[in-house]
Amino acid sequence: MHCRGPLWLVLPCLLLFIASARAEPLPAALAEALPTAEFRGTATARWFGFALYDAEFWVDRAMSVGAVDYSVPFVLRLHYARALPGRAIADVSGQEIARLQAVTPEQLAQWHARMLAAFPDVEAGTELAGMHIPGVGMRLFHNGAIRADLPGDDFSRAFFGIWFDPRTRNAGVRTLLLATQAP
Repeated sequence: MHCRGPLWLVLPCLLLFIASARAEPLPAALAEALPTAEFRGTATARWFGFALYDAEFWVDRAMSVGAVDYSVPFVLRLHYARALPGRAIADVSGQEIARLQAVTPEQLAQWHARMLAAFPDVEAGTELAGMHIPGVGMRLFHNGAIRADLPGDDFSRAFFGIWFDPRTRNAGVRTLLLATQAP
């Protein structure tokens, strides 16, 4: 995989480390979509010491601790600490999906087009949240309101794999989100 663009745009490619943070309650639309939500873990993604976003992992109570079960709904919330163009978020997400998943170029192009249409530009304080809906796909929330539905369980699994695949570039973030002990 080859990362392009200014270094701050390739955040998942270059994230170095994390620090824990506190979770805020879920916004109403998210709480309604996942009424059995239980907070699991939080982490701050950093690049060369600069905070990029705080991440929170909320799960259905049926999910076991220490793993991601894609047969159970969950929410990943990102509270951005700096401005990023939606295109950069979609581009880097596509690069990480391609690195982690066996996906055809055609499928990746379709998913990338969906992400380009769905992901807004963000500023410091913006919240994006993705909800995995088993067998359906992902619902994207922007500042607590539904923004887009991105269909396909395979897409949702690939997208959330950016954080939860054991081969993620962000192993420290993954560990804290899953509320497990570091090895």
